[in-house]
Amino acid sequence: MTDVSAPYWVSELPELVGELQCGKWAIARWKHLGPDEDLTHWQAAVREACTADIDPLFLDIPRRSLTIVLNTALPAPDDEQIHLSIAAVEASRFTGRPIRPKHDRDC
Repeated sequence: MTDVSAPYWVSELPELVGELQCGKWAIARWKHLGPDEDLTHWQAAVREACTADIDPLFLDIPRRSLTIVLNTALPAPDDEQIHLSIAAVEASRFTGRPIRPKHDRDC
């Protein structure tokens, strides 16, 4: 079994880009993308904000209304890490327990 640290909430675009630069990945719940859940606009904004050392890849999961974004310029998480991350987001969704905000820390 692969270990995954506890998930944390990153809400600002510069924070998300910083996490991708560190080799981390994000899972976005579509309901948090704005009132229209405009996935295309959000993905374009992420692409535009990324620096040259970040090659974002978006994996949409329509049946769960989620999108995974990772930096393909760095090693990708393994399948189990992705599944554990999705499970954490789903647990938060169904229990109503919020995911804690990110504390300042380095890569």
